[in-house]
Amino acid sequence: MPAPPVQASAQALPTPAEFPVERPVLGDPSPRAAGPDDPAREKALQTLRNTAQADGPPPHKQRNAGDLAPADAAWLLGLLALHGLAMPADPPQAQHWFERAHLLGHPLAPAGLAWCQLSGCVKPPDPAVAMRWIAQLRSTDGGLARYLQWYAAKAMAPISPHENASPTLAGRGGTPAAAPPPSPAALQKLLLDAARAGSASARNELGLEFLAAGDTEKALAQFQAAAARSEAAAANASLLAARIRSGAANGVPVARRSAADWYDQARRYHQGDGVPANYAEAIRLYQIAAGGGDPKARRMLALIFSQPAPDGTVNIAWMQQLASIDTGPTGAAPGAGRLPAPQGWQRDPSPLYEWVPAEWKATAAPGGR
Repeated sequence: MPAPPVQASAQALPTPAEFPVERPVLGDPSPRAAGPDDPAREKALQTLRNTAQADGPPPHKQRNAGDLAPADAAWLLGLLALHGLAMPADPPQAQHWFERAHLLGHPLAPAGLAWCQLSGCVKPPDPAVAMRWIAQLRSTDGGLARYLQWYAAKAMAPISPHENASPTLAGRGGTPAAAPPPSPAALQKLLLDAARAGSASARNELGLEFLAAGDTEKALAQFQAAAARSEAAAANASLLAARIRSGAANGVPVARRSAADWYDQARRYHQGDGVPANYAEAIRLYQIAAGGGDPKARRMLALIFSQPAPDGTVNIAWMQQLASIDTGPTGAAPGAGRLPAPQGWQRDPSPLYEWVPAEWKATAAPGGR
């Protein structure tokens, strides 16, 4: 079977030497983030910072904060800053530490840098740059690389056509999104390949797709396969098993989604709630919800397309403003901040979350993940 178009293009990307991290990062001052008043935790963080600022031998597998190699300490600090563990979530700080981990030779650092490009740690999301880091990751973790490639491919795909022609999503600099987009079959193959290669996030995502299609048996198998490495997959497996045992109430399919469910999912992608913000995916889901009769989705689409960019594409700055707006029954009104954590089916905060050591996962800071 021929390789999907996206996979073929990624293999032809420049070598790592053509897009290096700036060497001055090695000597940059360590970012600091105010955290809760916990002297023991702050001491552990300071130990990590001091270690990460030193040059040292290649990373090893020890997890004791005092014994980590510099590359391991930098990688761990990036994970903590990204997920708001032991400190408030700070994406720019996360990118700083991932850059340093890369310069110190950590094999998974390209995954952190790819995710920062997909989620917009410092600059707006740039899937094309993320693909370059993904290309470096393949020799270290093929499953994670394929999952990130799938995510990047989805982010680069234009908005699906709706009944009424809508503006397309603009790329960087106001230019249209790259074409041709990966086909649904190519995207599905990428996700399947990532799951087969062992990506827990891919298996969880595949489970959610089986769930949406009504195939609860396959969904449960995927959730269970990922449960040991993914808290979200474990929670999904438990929830789905319980619903299957309960008989799914009068024969109604377990995975059937209402228009309101699709709207809630659209809001997650619009706001970046548990997943990187993806405006193309958000609009697609708003359109599904609106087609199902959800009035809030219809109002949101009307707002989105009320202020297009000068070239007729979706206005990214306007989309960012709308992310904090709640389209209540009386029209648009300022929301009360970030939406609560989604109920029911879950995704991990990021595909990197499984690499956070267990002892740090219990240190979520206020305003963290």
